[in-house]
Amino acid sequence: RSNAFNFIRDERLCANPLEMIQRYISALFYFSTKGDNWEESISWLSSRHECEWKGIKCDKNLIITSIERDENNLAGTIPYELCGLPLLKKLDLDNNQIGGTIPRGIGRCRNLQTLDIDTNLIIGSFPESIFDIPDMMVLDVDKNMLTGTLSNKFGNWEELQFLSIYSNEFEGGIPESLGKLKKLSLAYLDTNNLTGVMPNAICKNVPGNEGSARDSKLLELTADCIGSYPNVTCDCCTACY
Repeated sequence: RSNAFNFIRDERLCANPLEMIQRYISALFYFSTKGDNWEESISWLSSRHECEWKGIKCDKNLIITSIERDENNLAGTIPYELCGLPLLKKLDLDNNQIGGTIPRGIGRCRNLQTLDIDTNLIIGSFPESIFDIPDMMVLDVDKNMLTGTLSNKFGNWEELQFLSIYSNEFEGGIPESLGKLKKLSLAYLDTNNLTGVMPNAICKNVPGNEGSARDSKLLELTADCIGSYPNVTCDCCTACY
């Protein structure tokens, strides 16, 4: 954090406080994810506006809405200060070597719609505050080392369309509340330590399944349901592992 502060101080820019905060957070993201070791860091920490730094997208008012730095050898951790970007809608950092946990205060990212951090080294569980994000549409966290149980609060995300949590270490049952997600089209839950029976409320969202509605949208549903004694009993899964 001191590196980001020194970067801002040394620039001696004449900008309003909100602009300075955005630039500070952008620099902090660079240092927190070991920017010096990125495969490609064109324009980062340059004198150009941070909206012109590779992978940052902004709206017409030059307010950051997206950070996309996938497959770029990022390491370190995700700084919690990213939620100081009030209009951040997309965080795409998949296929890197980011460690640590999902920031405890990520729920402050109230406008976040896409959290794509799969194929990293992230540990810990989903922080409770993540369910304070009202309009999550894409949650892609597969191929990490996440643990814990799946909260019934998943059912609060009525806009969720894509859920990928496979290849982690989640345990316990699959929450029935996932059946409330009528817009969910892809749900990859396999290669975890989940157990029990796939709730019927979820199966009803799989097209062609008994009791499913004509407009059912859950096209792909996976679980650890293969073999004579599967971890998860699932008669409606489209694929078992």
